[in-house]
Amino acid sequence: MFTEQNNPLVITPNMYSNTELPKRSFMGFGYNPDLKFFGERLDILYYFSWMKQLKEIEWFVWDASSYYIVNATPRKKVDKLGERPTGENILEVLISEQERPKRKEIIQNCELRSTYLKDIIKYLGINAQYLDSRLAFRAQEGKKCFARALDLALEYTEKLKRDNPELLKKISPNNQNPASQLYLPLEIAEALYLSNIYGVESKFGPRTEEFFDKCILGLQEEREVPYKTIWCQSGPRRAGYLGDKNVIWGSTPLWNADETVLRKDNEYSKFVEGYTSSFRYPGESLIECVQRLQRILGVK
Repeated sequence: MFTEQNNPLVITPNMYSNTELPKRSFMGFGYNPDLKFFGERLDILYYFSWMKQLKEIEWFVWDASSYYIVNATPRKKVDKLGERPTGENILEVLISEQERPKRKEIIQNCELRSTYLKDIIKYLGINAQYLDSRLAFRAQEGKKCFARALDLALEYTEKLKRDNPELLKKISPNNQNPASQLYLPLEIAEALYLSNIYGVESKFGPRTEEFFDKCILGLQEEREVPYKTIWCQSGPRRAGYLGDKNVIWGSTPLWNADETVLRKDNEYSKFVEGYTSSFRYPGESLIECVQRLQRILGVK
């Protein structure tokens, strides 16, 4: 069992689950706008290092890059959905927006993230199945499809507005775009979808996702479904699947900017050394290991 006292992993179960490691778990990876220019961030491998270590778990890698279309959806389209839209209606709007020619750059970025995630799983020997949220949006598995999961998530979000508005304030961004309110239902829906379709009983991620995870645990508890979350430490930078500046990228020459980061930032250097140890060959130095991993993560 993992606890805060003896391990950087924290397992939080709902009342129907326990603190043992799950048989199946997933992690979602969000949108990174910089992939086209710099390749993938090396720090994304931090999460895969945990997957490598926890081999007894069957992992699912959920590519949530397509959620970024929410930011690009015009307000008028969201307003037309009304105050109580259905999951199917919301997905129709998001899918139509994804397929617009003017969203070509977002589409290309999602394709890049898909390629990187698949390559990481393949070349580093991770026991994981890759799943694309774009395909899930279009899935047709009857009542267990993503639209149905989104309906349940929308209902639960409405309940939270009444019963726990303080929790929602910690989650919802303060902007004028009503589309931003779709992020929480989408996050909850993905957990329900993976639970219903693949039997996934746990969500893994950095502790910064704590408030989203409370919502997922709460709804699964209402449904009397055993569920748990697993948190890892966040590290010294933004989450590794997002953009950041003073970090190691797949394309930056290591003897230039990246080497400076490792030499001058001791905290970050220890962080990189820690997660790359899961992938380092015998006798391989940190620099040699990073350079090899960069070949997977470079600009494609």
